Amino acid sequence: MLIGFLKKLAALVPADQFSTQRDQLVVAAQDESTLPGVRPQAVVWAASTDQISRIVRLCYENKVPVTTRGAGTALEGSTIPLAKGIVLDLSRMTDIQGYWPDDLQIQVMPGIIYDNLNDRLKRDGLFFPPSPGGSGDVATIGGMVSTNASGIYSVRYGGTREYVLALEIVTGTGEVLKLGNRAVKRSSGYNLIDLIAGSEGTLSVISSVTIRLAGLPEGRRQVAFRFPDEVSAAKAVSEMARYGLDVAAVEFLGRKVMEALNLLKDYGLEETPALFLEFHGPEAVLQSNGDVATSICEELGGSRLELAEGIRPWEIRHYVTDAIKYRRPGYTIVRNDIAFPISRLPEMVAYCNEMADEHHIMMHVFGHVGMGLLHALMLANREDTEEWRQALEVNDQIIRKAVELDGTISGEHGIGLGHKNLFELEHGTSVALMRKIKKQFDPRNILNPGKIFDM
Repeated sequence: MLIGFLKKLAALVPADQFSTQRDQLVVAAQDESTLPGVRPQAVVWAASTDQISRIVRLCYENKVPVTTRGAGTALEGSTIPLAKGIVLDLSRMTDIQGYWPDDLQIQVMPGIIYDNLNDRLKRDGLFFPPSPGGSGDVATIGGMVSTNASGIYSVRYGGTREYVLALEIVTGTGEVLKLGNRAVKRSSGYNLIDLIAGSEGTLSVISSVTIRLAGLPEGRRQVAFRFPDEVSAAKAVSEMARYGLDVAAVEFLGRKVMEALNLLKDYGLEETPALFLEFHGPEAVLQSNGDVATSICEELGGSRLELAEGIRPWEIRHYVTDAIKYRRPGYTIVRNDIAFPISRLPEMVAYCNEMADEHHIMMHVFGHVGMGLLHALMLANREDTEEWRQALEVNDQIIRKAVELDGTISGEHGIGLGHKNLFELEHGTSVALMRKIKKQFDPRNILNPGKIFDM
């Protein structure tokens, strides 16, 4: 039956859009998470909504699982084809389908890369604000919508979901639906767009996205501060939020992160906790906000962190994950992306440090803390059964602590497979309703089965 299905599938697209070659299946088997890959039976590179619809309909009729993939940069296993089946790759769908610069809107295919889109938009003084951090050169817009991605500028501009005006999707039966329109303000019916954004390919395949844009800021100012300890830096962020400081980005880098960056890039950074800030606006606003931020940081023991000539804060921030990854060759990252009320940041940072000390684990704490979002990445030896078990347990305890503080188990990366075991801890009995919604969009459970929660 499988051979017959694959022949029918291959007939739906040109030859260069279908493969069962081992090397291409191996690539499609995994993403950027540290979770083990699963090899699919085939990879199909779709080029249009019509192709997606026909492919999904065939898979529906034959009960074959479909895992949608863009750049494969997911960090929680959401693009690993857990149930095998096929991988539906949308990375070749990169066209701009409509552009209305006067309305600050654009319609794009899901495979267009974030940085490439902004390179085009800056000619008109526009940009798409929800930067996906250090992966803007590879992250696709479809993938960002799928996980409701956010990044360094989300503290001021918000996450991806806030910018989606309309979607074209293909459900688990192959039906094509158009959701939303180009009206910026609507009060009409259920908000299905927000339901799809963040659903990680479990409800539909996104074939087109219409998004709002923003004007490039008149001016930018970046500044960095060092602190005697992590908790003081966290308190400074909490104070900035309490004062209502208009900040575009607030990035926190713990002491271990600064050490790792020096080892990777020899930046010559002072190995103390740091905050990287960016302000947007006219010169008078930049000056005022910078002065207030400096005052707050100094009151909490902070002082200006001078970087080497030509080094920008966001260049340093870009290499954080790589610096951690390569700090101990052969070790594996155990990750999280918790989020919580901003006032609880000092408590959460202190808790992470206590757990690292108590369990003798190398932990790197950093994140988009202006949104109350924190990463506590640990390095552990997967071959050492006890060390690996302990790292996973500490990770779960950190996530549980975030939920205890009225936070979430994932602020930006999604659930995928990585934190699926704790999903009901946050959502409780509402998971039963989510299962019913999933069944309406995907009656045979062929779209990314096994992700987020089990049916």
